Amino acid sequence: MKKWRNRLVIIAIVAVVAIAIVLHTVASNDNAAAQKFPEVGAYAPNAEFYTLNGSPVSLSAYRGHMVVLWFVATWCSGCAQGNAILNSSYAFLNQKGVKILEIELYKDLGYSGPTIGNFVSGYAPAAYAKGVIVPMYSSYNMTLTYDPKGYLDIYYLLSPSGKILYTNSPLAATLPQLAAAINASV
Repeated sequence: MKKWRNRLVIIAIVAVVAIAIVLHTVASNDNAAAQKFPEVGAYAPNAEFYTLNGSPVSLSAYRGHMVVLWFVATWCSGCAQGNAILNSSYAFLNQKGVKILEIELYKDLGYSGPTIGNFVSGYAPAAYAKGVIVPMYSSYNMTLTYDPKGYLDIYYLLSPSGKILYTNSPLAATLPQLAAAINASV
């Protein structure tokens, strides 16, 4: 009789734990679904990110300039291809006064790749040397704000006032649309 009671207690505990896990998973999925990307027409949320030497930078420091916030992972082959395409297009971007802030997603989304500086200088040497592409590291909060679902290779075109004019992904496949959005904005 005592063995059965102990077994029932263990089964009840396991059932309660299983129910708690299911409820937590449902709540987590609801929270993930509620997270939204910043929308076109809205002002870009100010966020902090870091230069190659670790100095903090605020997005508001780029007000007055047309900026592309491009979120990448340095192990992403599509991001490498995007750099190569930007490298061949840097003259257009430079002429239009556009800065590409290429921002490594927080801790490279948990995978290892080269540093963002080596990644950019390796795939886009001319654009990097001319200062058209500026490599940066994302803070945890910036990654959550601009890439709440952990996508790769997402970008935002910001007006000089900080308004989001255009967003898309991946950059390598959508550069003509980005160029059209830039031309329409200048």
